[in-house]
Amino acid sequence: MNWYFLRHGQINSNLNHVYSGRSDEPLNKVGIEQAQRAAELVASKSIDRVISSPLARAGQTATIIGSANGLKVTFDQAFNEMAFGPWEGLSEERIKQQYPLEWVLWNSQPHKLMLHGRETLEQLQTRVVHGMQHIEAEGVGSNILVVSHVAVIRVAILYAEGRPLSEYKTVAVDNCQLFPVRIGEQALLASRRLGGKVREVAR
Repeated sequence: MNWYFLRHGQINSNLNHVYSGRSDEPLNKVGIEQAQRAAELVASKSIDRVISSPLARAGQTATIIGSANGLKVTFDQAFNEMAFGPWEGLSEERIKQQYPLEWVLWNSQPHKLMLHGRETLEQLQTRVVHGMQHIEAEGVGSNILVVSHVAVIRVAILYAEGRPLSEYKTVAVDNCQLFPVRIGEQALLASRRLGGKVREVAR
């Protein structure tokens, strides 16, 4: 089973450096255009199943891609955005002011950050990987596209490559960027480091 993960199109919070979290903020004009270009990119991957995070920005992106490729979109909580707890809806600048120590930790040792109401990276990765394993056990589809969020994609890639969660911040994920991800005993991405060859972006 081949997995592809794609980040949703641009939203205004991305431009304003705001942690939109689990809000249902829609795509902006640029985000819609990115999703339309992503549909062309996805067409070359023989995708036979599209699964989306339940949030509006991911659902819109997935629907645009699915419609262009004749594919139905289903939604799965396993690929929902990370729960950011008290940081939901806050800008990076405001977080720096209100949570200075936690902000430093998040940017230096993100795997160690723990806040009430906020998922840890370990909890997030467990949720995402269990979701993938459940779908693989179902055996429905050979080439699966998951439309999701930065945090979800980062932890999936780190798991597949056998890399520690301490490297979370080293994985760059742009809007409508497509990543092939393979889980399993061999973790095929281990030999395909994120040096540009693995990544594809609909610009």
